[in-house]
Amino acid sequence: MNGKNHNQESWLLCRAGSHLCAIPLAQILEVMRPLPIEPLADAPAFLRGIAVIRGVPVAVLDLGHLLGQTRVKPSRFVTARTGGRTLGLAVTEVVGVRRQDEIGAHTAVPLLREAAGDAVSTIGSLDSEALLFLDNLHLLVEGVTV
Repeated sequence: MNGKNHNQESWLLCRAGSHLCAIPLAQILEVMRPLPIEPLADAPAFLRGIAVIRGVPVAVLDLGHLLGQTRVKPSRFVTARTGGRTLGLAVTEVVGVRRQDEIGAHTAVPLLREAAGDAVSTIGSLDSEALLFLDNLHLLVEGVTV
């Protein structure tokens, strides 16, 4: 995966609808309770709107909706720094942090990557459940201007 040593990498595991997702811990700024969101007219369906986080307006994406789930009320926001921007992800649950060696092997799944706009880089498993690796969060913010 991108030539990195993923055996030493840690991941934040969260649920986006029924999907279990892994985000590189190095990109995570914080996990928080959801804040008020100001919707934007004519925004893509996966963009929930803007939340003011630590005094700064941040685009909040519905991660589950982006991955094909129906929109549900988030229980947490995960803020991440990617592509020089701060991004808010609305998720249904934060599961915890795991090291790569605790997760197991994962391989590229081209069809899934195409469906998720390349945000899903690979797929693995954890306790017999599919685990989507979101290495490419910067691809989520391409085309989203706030």
